[in-house]
Amino acid sequence: MSKGIPPIIAALFTGQGRAQPVAFEWRLIFRQGRPFMLLPCGLQPARTGLSLYSAQRRRAKIWRRILPQLLQTPLARFFEHVRFQGDASAEILQFMAQQVAMPAGRIFPIAIKLSDVGTRSRLVLLLCDEGGRPARVIKAGLNDAGRAATDLEADFLAQLPADKLGCIRMTGRLSTPRVSAFATDYFPGTSPHDDAGLEHLFHDWLDQDESVPLAALPVWSELAAAVGEPHQKAWRQIHSALAGKTVRPTLYHGDFAPWNIRVVNSRNLQAFDWERGSLRGMPGWDWFHFTIQTAILARRYSAERAAAEVEQLIYSSRFQKYAAAAGVSDCVQPLVLAYLLHHVWVTKPLEGGQTTARLFDLLCAHWLDNPLPVPAAASISSLWVEAVNQLKSATDQLRNLFWEPSLTARSRPALGAQLLRHWPVMMLAGLLFAVVAVVQLFSRPHLMFLPFYLIPCALLTWKIDRRWGSLAAAAAALIGPVIAHTRQPGYLQPDVMTWNTLMRFLTLQICLLFVGQIHRHKELSNHPAAPRHPLGNFARNWAVVLAASLLLAFTTALDYFTPPPMTFLPLYLLPCMMLTLVLNLRWGMAATLVATICSSLVQYYTNTNDRVLEVFGWNFIMHLAIFLLAIILLDRIRRENIMFAFRSPNR
Repeated sequence: MSKGIPPIIAALFTGQGRAQPVAFEWRLIFRQGRPFMLLPCGLQPARTGLSLYSAQRRRAKIWRRILPQLLQTPLARFFEHVRFQGDASAEILQFMAQQVAMPAGRIFPIAIKLSDVGTRSRLVLLLCDEGGRPARVIKAGLNDAGRAATDLEADFLAQLPADKLGCIRMTGRLSTPRVSAFATDYFPGTSPHDDAGLEHLFHDWLDQDESVPLAALPVWSELAAAVGEPHQKAWRQIHSALAGKTVRPTLYHGDFAPWNIRVVNSRNLQAFDWERGSLRGMPGWDWFHFTIQTAILARRYSAERAAAEVEQLIYSSRFQKYAAAAGVSDCVQPLVLAYLLHHVWVTKPLEGGQTTARLFDLLCAHWLDNPLPVPAAASISSLWVEAVNQLKSATDQLRNLFWEPSLTARSRPALGAQLLRHWPVMMLAGLLFAVVAVVQLFSRPHLMFLPFYLIPCALLTWKIDRRWGSLAAAAAALIGPVIAHTRQPGYLQPDVMTWNTLMRFLTLQICLLFVGQIHRHKELSNHPAAPRHPLGNFARNWAVVLAASLLLAFTTALDYFTPPPMTFLPLYLLPCMMLTLVLNLRWGMAATLVATICSSLVQYYTNTNDRVLEVFGWNFIMHLAIFLLAIILLDRIRRENIMFAFRSPNR
């Protein structure tokens, strides 16, 4: 067999008698430098075999899609060609033949996923029927640790209730001195990309007949025995908050993540890999695990974004209904913290542990008012390294402004249904929009009315949906340049008109994004405001202040040397946003005043056609109004959203 394949696999397919030889031919796929999969040769067998791999990241999904085609091209020579001859009398081949009701010598080409976690060596094999359709999945443990883990999972699967949603069933089991294995039906479907419909499963798993003390559950005992000294203070607070609580126990998976789930629809799904399962588990923990581990491992989110996902989940109406049924409505936050401690100290993940620990620290500081741990002193670094770290932190926070939680499913009504329900609000917004347009039509062509157009757009966003606000913003962005062109034909060239429309739309969209985020935060039931934490001073953010100043100077120069009618509102707004987000509102207001003065003076001195003090004064007020409104909304988000309540360590 190939040198890339452990000899233990060769021994697995070797019999002890003289039986019919069985030829295997695979392509060996590596992942992170280690053997990962053995794919059978041929386009369709390879494509079928890759169904064993639940790709989560975008790059992995693309790779899984194109790999079968690559294996049919000359590029296949870059993947090791594995040829091996087994023996039909081998125990595993006999077990496989029994599962698909075929002679061992005629088994359809199989795909194998190699799984070595710690000291455990295991395989996952995909068996197909005579038509090449996936039929069975076999999990096999090869060494002592692998066999023990496989036997433990098989024993648990034998206890799973047959009438519960998502519970997989064994179709056979093999236990010999050489290998421990069990088989299950192959289940079609895809990995879920969010938690849509999973509440049906979690409700079904709850024990409706009894409530038990939380401390009597096995996972709680494991946690109490495992928490280490660094988290003892937080553990005592969590233990005190949950002391005496009774809950409804639940069927517990222990690793309920998208890569272990296949979904056809919310009533037709199955979960795999039950090796951490329990018949009497902690309610909510599987849901927390799905959200947090998907955020950290699959989406590669920062701890701050993972914290936003957690808050989005626990304050959603779907989870609150589940929490009431499970008897944990009054202790959800301590339960989340307990889950995180269990994951850090009991599960001890091989990947994502640092982000999970950081998430625990953030939520403890947010919910229990515990100070964040002080990072270890770093070695003395140059000013350049310090500046890069400051700018990276500021950039990350700016990116977070335009990111929204996506793992907790939210259903939005159709636009038509919203129109029928909210037509009075739409009529009011349309009336306001028309009034502003008429006033602008009979005013000087160089006067700015953008803050007034923002009012109906914000009204639609707040009362209905940001989609309606965006539609109104698109109209508002276009109507201003059109009116200016109507009042003074030839004043705006087509390219300038297009540019101004885009700049106006971006400015309105930034404000509407902030309005929408504040409204969503307000909708979260009983959501507490984040504590005010100072985000630092000039000495720790000098590079951000310098970068914002340079950006403002660059925008002013760009505005000065381009045609006078062109506007650069979003570029003027960006440094104000940076300083508000990274330092505080006072810095943002100071930057806003400077940006307003610069933009208004440039417009006044470059626009020789309408150099009137009244126009300058009006536009100065309008610029100041739109900038101030944006940073005031931003400061509200900074103070209420957990993503901005704390700065990243070592930055």
